[in-house]
Amino acid sequence: MKKTRILAVLAAMTMGLAVFGCKAETETEYVDKVYAEAVTFTAEDAGDAGVKVAMATKTEGAAIYYTVDKSSESLKYSVPLTFSKDTEIKAFAVKKGIENSPISVAKVSIKTKTITEKVYVCAKCQKEYKTAQEAIDCCAETLDTTAPADVTELVAAAKDSSVVLTWKDATDEDIFGYLVSWKAESQGRALVALEKDSLIAAKGQQGCVVTGLTNGTKYTFTVKAMDTSGNTSGGVTVKATPVAVDSKEPLKIDLSVPPEKSNTAITITANITTAAQSVDRVVYKKDGTEVASKLLADSSAIPAEKDNTDNKRWTFKITATDETANGNYTVAALDSDGREEAAQITIDNFDFTPPAKVKGVTATYSSELKVIILNWKKPVDSDFDHVEIVYTTNDGKVDSVKSDVIAESSENKTFSDIDGTKAYYTYYIASVDKLGNTSKEVKYRVSVNKTVSNVPEGFVEIPSASIAGTESWTPSSSVFVSGRKLEIASFYMSDHPVTRGEYKTLMGKDPSYASAYDKDGNKLTGDDAVKNNPVNNISWYDALVYCNTLSIKEKLTPCYAISGSTNPDDWGSVPTNNNSTWNAATCDFTADGYRLPTEAEWEWAARGGENYTYAGSDDIDEVAWYYENTNNTGTRDVKTKKANAYGLYDMSGNVWEWCWDWYDSISGDTASTGPASGSIRCRRGGSWHYDASFAQVAIRNYFIPYDRNCFYGFRLVRNAN
Repeated sequence: MKKTRILAVLAAMTMGLAVFGCKAETETEYVDKVYAEAVTFTAEDAGDAGVKVAMATKTEGAAIYYTVDKSSESLKYSVPLTFSKDTEIKAFAVKKGIENSPISVAKVSIKTKTITEKVYVCAKCQKEYKTAQEAIDCCAETLDTTAPADVTELVAAAKDSSVVLTWKDATDEDIFGYLVSWKAESQGRALVALEKDSLIAAKGQQGCVVTGLTNGTKYTFTVKAMDTSGNTSGGVTVKATPVAVDSKEPLKIDLSVPPEKSNTAITITANITTAAQSVDRVVYKKDGTEVASKLLADSSAIPAEKDNTDNKRWTFKITATDETANGNYTVAALDSDGREEAAQITIDNFDFTPPAKVKGVTATYSSELKVIILNWKKPVDSDFDHVEIVYTTNDGKVDSVKSDVIAESSENKTFSDIDGTKAYYTYYIASVDKLGNTSKEVKYRVSVNKTVSNVPEGFVEIPSASIAGTESWTPSSSVFVSGRKLEIASFYMSDHPVTRGEYKTLMGKDPSYASAYDKDGNKLTGDDAVKNNPVNNISWYDALVYCNTLSIKEKLTPCYAISGSTNPDDWGSVPTNNNSTWNAATCDFTADGYRLPTEAEWEWAARGGENYTYAGSDDIDEVAWYYENTNNTGTRDVKTKKANAYGLYDMSGNVWEWCWDWYDSISGDTASTGPASGSIRCRRGGSWHYDASFAQVAIRNYFIPYDRNCFYGFRLVRNAN
């Protein structure tokens, strides 16, 4: 038996000492507190049956109580247990007159047929230790000899060969569990806690089921509260007599669910058939046990409501905030003759899935009629009901507050009294299904006053295009191939690749390691000197983080989502190896935030509506920094070469620019955003480290998305509508 010395402070200060300023003496008492020895485990190979585990304690006369896995009821150990699956066992020793042992925890491995891990747990605070003595010492700084309060409202419900006990827990904060004992009336005396007919129920369970009883025999049940120091309450008793139930007259539960879908609540009806006069109790629980007696004793099971006109008809209402409310529900019933039964039902009525977004949004503005006609295509969802539209106006500087919601069930809406002095109107269109679930908004901007520029600073507007892929492209294209129908909406593209200064201002660091030079070949050092050089050493993953971070900063809707989140703070560290989660990133091309261009957008912009080999010229030295004119030394300040016809600089040379698309061969049926999957991402434009052939507007290239190098950079785009 373990002994721990406990220091009890019995300080006494008298008024006389206080008045005369004398120092009070502190009187101390040392008490030896004796604990039962911790439970030990031994494992034995039981062949096909699994693993046989025996438990023991060195404390003579102590009883062992145990639980397996997440069971909340501690059973009394008598013979070795056999396990057929990996199991966690918790056990402790109890002996009247001394303290309970700490809790021993063992994990049984079926694969190795051994105990793979052993720890000891302080019963009071649940901290784990490698030795039993450490667990004993954990919360032994004060001596607690005060018995806890008793349970209240103890009730016994007689069943067939069993009794269900329910109570309200004692209010003490340090309750460990409840010692339940019982005796048959013919025995003449109550059993003490450590005799055969006893168990320990966990705190919070507020009840237990006592099985293996003899029908027709009256039993007295005693429940004592036990605290973490081993103190027990005086106990509360109740009597009950198990009753045999005629098996020929079973209790039956018929469950019915309404057919309608819901995103609020549904009511389940339980019609119960029984020979008894009445049904006394019905409870339900999601993923509850199908053992009726255990579910009826489960304090977390929810009582159903009895029908006022029919006591064998019960209902329960399930409310939901998301689709996790769907699933298996178990219902248990108890009739007045002691019969009990459980039934299970699967519920899939809850629907919180929003409909798809509208597609194909277009608009026509008439300055003469002062109207905007907005058109869209409904989603194909069978439960689609209508769209909801709100809009803002912009005077060239700020957006107005959003309008009231406008509901429309058709595929167009005419807005009148358009203010032609505004720069643009922005419409937000959301699909709504019959339950009221709402899709994400599709944002569409309609320019009204062309004299007010809508283009963000540092960007140029790239015109829309409808490309069938049958045109004769010069130079020839591997993207605009025959049969590939590309609808390129107008978009804004930064007139330069993201610079080192821009990147550091937003992200707080400059990852670049290429040497920086000005247009005359002078090497630059220091943050101010290199700030206009393109940022480099950027992976495709890094570019996604930058885009969403900038979108959030400017209160725009981020385009990229990883694992359902658009906040890069939720994404974790940027991977430096191939990462399936980051590779599965999605892009909302209707959002107004920053993103990478698709490969088709990049090439359309780089060509500039011209037929040049490079972006803006057939003479590469006019428009690009590349291997020969940099002498392979490093990057050059942006916008120091000639722009193309759209006003874009450095589309050829300086740094490679990441695109959104996976890299693969392009065919007539390839989507406008590129192949559906892959292992490498597109990059375009060449760099200072590559020769002239790579800087051509038609040349495609690729690399692994996690790779960083001193000649990789990127450029931003945004939707113009």
